Amino acid sequence: MKYNQPNIQPQMVFDKSSYSDLENQIDELDAEFKIREIEVTFNKEAYFFGQVTSSNDVYNFLKEQILKGIEIQEHFIALYLNQANKIIGYYHHSTGTINATMVDTEIVVAVALKTLAKSVIISHNHPSGNLQPSEADRQLTRRLKQSLKLFDVHLVDHLIVTKNGYYSFAERSESSLSGDRSTMNPMEQKLREEILKQLKKVTQANAPNLFAMMQSPQGYEQAEELVIRKMLHDQMVPAAVIPMLESEMEMI
Repeated sequence: MKYNQPNIQPQMVFDKSSYSDLENQIDELDAEFKIREIEVTFNKEAYFFGQVTSSNDVYNFLKEQILKGIEIQEHFIALYLNQANKIIGYYHHSTGTINATMVDTEIVVAVALKTLAKSVIISHNHPSGNLQPSEADRQLTRRLKQSLKLFDVHLVDHLIVTKNGYYSFAERSESSLSGDRSTMNPMEQKLREEILKQLKKVTQANAPNLFAMMQSPQGYEQAEELVIRKMLHDQMVPAAVIPMLESEMEMI
């Protein structure tokens, strides 16, 4: 009598390590075919009271709350602000070497959109203590400004920070931040510089209406336009026009 051989299918036996490998492969396939929502999370709370009204406010916030190892490695940080110039949050984007750090424009812009920010302030430190911006710093500023502008988000300032001070692109009227004004004639350029100088002297105490208007980038542009129109109409210098505008705004 001939014995019949049973048709037995081979079975797979997994030990613990090979089973883990299989799970990893399944997870990779799962990730490949699933689309997940991107979330922005907030951590490492840093306290800051009031509006950001000057580059000095930003410098103090960065130096005291965020930047560690400021003399060792370069860091790139973005602050995201709402319509009232209050900080929504900050994003410590990258930490680099002693003289460089990488910046992904797409990610910085994406965080601005996810947080519904109306304006952004970027900053990085120079461990060497040198406050002068490089051409690469200017190119990055220009690229980020143009990218954010596509979504109606304003790049307010770019600060270069050291332990002993800072360099503000806005205060120095850097063209990479303020826009290319190479097409302006010298007289117009000089006029805008004088208006900027005079508007910087406006405080909440001496001109509350203009001061409130200037707390957003759009508001500053509006204030500058009002000064120019008044100067052309009344043939007066900015220093005389500004208090006159404040008086007119009080009567409205």
